Amino acid sequence: MIRVESIRIEEFRGIRDLTLNFNGKNFAICGPNGTGKSGIVDALEFALTGNISRLSGKGMGGMSVKDHGPHVDSRNRPDKARVTLTITIPRLSKKVSIARTVKTSDKPAYKPNDSDVIQVLQQVADHPEFALSRRELIRYVISTPGDRAKEVQILLRLDRVEQLRATLQKIANAATREVAPLERSRDQARDHLIRALDLTQLTTESILAAANTRRKTLGLPSIEALTSTSSLRDGLAAATSSTPASRIAKTQAGADLTRLRSMLARLGEDTAATTRNVLLEQLTELASDPAVSDSVTRERFLQTALEVFDDKQCPVCDMPWDAKELRALVENKLTHFDAIKRKRVAAERQLEPLIATLAGIGDLVVLAERYNGLLKRPPSGPLGELKSALNASRSCMEAFLPLSETMDALHNFAQIPAAALADLLEIEGAIAALPEPTDQDAARDYLTIGQERLENYRTVLAQLKQAQERASLCRRVYEVYAQVSTEALNGIYQKVEKDFSELYRFVNRDDEAKFTAQLTPSIGKLGFDVDFYGRGKFPPGAYHSEGHQDTMGLCLYLSLMKHLSGSDFTFAVLDDVLMSIDASHRREVCNLLKERFPDTQFILTTHDPIWLRHMQTVGLVASRSCTNFRGWNVDDGPTEWDDRDIWQELEDTLNHNDVRSAAGLLRHYLEYASTRSAMLCERELNFVVTHGLSWVICCPALLVVFERC
Repeated sequence: MIRVESIRIEEFRGIRDLTLNFNGKNFAICGPNGTGKSGIVDALEFALTGNISRLSGKGMGGMSVKDHGPHVDSRNRPDKARVTLTITIPRLSKKVSIARTVKTSDKPAYKPNDSDVIQVLQQVADHPEFALSRRELIRYVISTPGDRAKEVQILLRLDRVEQLRATLQKIANAATREVAPLERSRDQARDHLIRALDLTQLTTESILAAANTRRKTLGLPSIEALTSTSSLRDGLAAATSSTPASRIAKTQAGADLTRLRSMLARLGEDTAATTRNVLLEQLTELASDPAVSDSVTRERFLQTALEVFDDKQCPVCDMPWDAKELRALVENKLTHFDAIKRKRVAAERQLEPLIATLAGIGDLVVLAERYNGLLKRPPSGPLGELKSALNASRSCMEAFLPLSETMDALHNFAQIPAAALADLLEIEGAIAALPEPTDQDAARDYLTIGQERLENYRTVLAQLKQAQERASLCRRVYEVYAQVSTEALNGIYQKVEKDFSELYRFVNRDDEAKFTAQLTPSIGKLGFDVDFYGRGKFPPGAYHSEGHQDTMGLCLYLSLMKHLSGSDFTFAVLDDVLMSIDASHRREVCNLLKERFPDTQFILTTHDPIWLRHMQTVGLVASRSCTNFRGWNVDDGPTEWDDRDIWQELEDTLNHNDVRSAAGLLRHYLEYASTRSAMLCERELNFVVTHGLSWVICCPALLVVFERC
């Protein structure tokens, strides 16, 4: 997608003023730890994305680009912290300049500011996977299947696949939860309708037969078929009655109050008591575990803790922990929470019939209060208190937590106040004292109330059907999406798996020529097992060394980038990613990068000069396409090795009679020079002769090189 020609860094991170010319080719940056190599990586990332991942990643606390991007002496002048990058975009055949300051990191200056250029650079900014450090590399190899899936999907720009799957699952679960309350409402509406029509079984035929009998009494024509629009009251307005209509349908009111007393009585029966005691026993067992009350919160917390754990320190207390020990501890807790969840679900299911009973009683109490009002009686305080108590108990059981409140509700729900029962009996007596309705009045009340409850039943049925269809559709969408996305990811991972195995075999063909690997995707996870000398497939950390794991991480990264970008994979930054790999395999890694990715520009950093020499010997990096840092200080930033000034610096140091510092400087220079050539130039030998053999003895490193000469 891009190639970097040059970079200038000013007052940024640990660099005061540095210019490097990459010329669109592979480039190596070598130097001891702490000499500014990673500062260049940060500058490249900042220029292209406006961000610095090492300041914004997990566990970075209060660090930010704005506060910690500038050089420490320019921390109050973020406008001086500037990175200027010159790149080429091969696909567009354009050279582009990018200038970005920390002060206006979100407003880079592009030249030329063409729309096609901005589009390409925006793609790079949105997906900064071109930069890879060992900390990021190892996450692809040594991590949990869930974490690995996230990392790989982010790299492949498939992270929204998992996000959408999780969202669809939440929608499906929410839609399913809406069905149960409507099922209870359906059962209650059906019960009310059966009682209003005085039926033992609710069928179309039984409804028509009962309704037509009353319609005949009123001289109304029979209803031939009961459709969704049929009304039991059709023509009722034209019917006449010998007596005024009663305000209360005596027969129906009596049936409702009888049903209420029956349900209240059942709360105190042995069957209900047995059910209650069993539930109390289960809840008591659950309540004895202190983890129950906050299991959901702690489960989420522990899952997050595993995600941010860096395999070194606890993400909460920052205490050092053995990675396996901490993960095992957290996994045991999560397993315990899973067991709690199963027990909780079982208890909640057993509570559902009781919740439905309380809801039904509550509806009937509301009817009793209504009849009381129609009788012109004073409001019944005891019935109102009973209704409130029943609703409170039901709410506690539905919420389930805290368990203490649910257990109190189970203890108290069967305790019906005597005053409420007394008021209920008085209402029943008042209704019984009402004049008996004539046959026509009874028929009219029957059809009127029957139609009201039939309409309510139809409404609830329609709502339930809609909710069931919605839940079924949401579940189906989730399942189809999960299946299709898993199949698609399987195809992607199989291709990546094949490329990864080939790349790893290339590097390790001396002893693992038959190496194979297996990426196993599942919903939200990505398993990763590798062959170990034909003995089977195991996680990479099981038997392979740290060096092999690093190689796997790099090969997996390259395979993913190849799949992601194809021919647009033209630029990558590898920041000290292979330091645990032995010398022979480093050479093969150089061959791998050179032969398998000839069109990709690699910027590599290393603190090992032998690793640099491998790059140059193999031809991955040209002899002049590198820079060597010899030191760093806060005032000047990185110091490069430069043959033109090293000897003058030595002269100046000796003129101040600082032999020790001069010896150290020369030793470091000779270590650097010995990686470039085994021969000393004439000027270097003349310097040795000029200052005498006695001074040379102070520098053992020089003696070794002198002997070779």
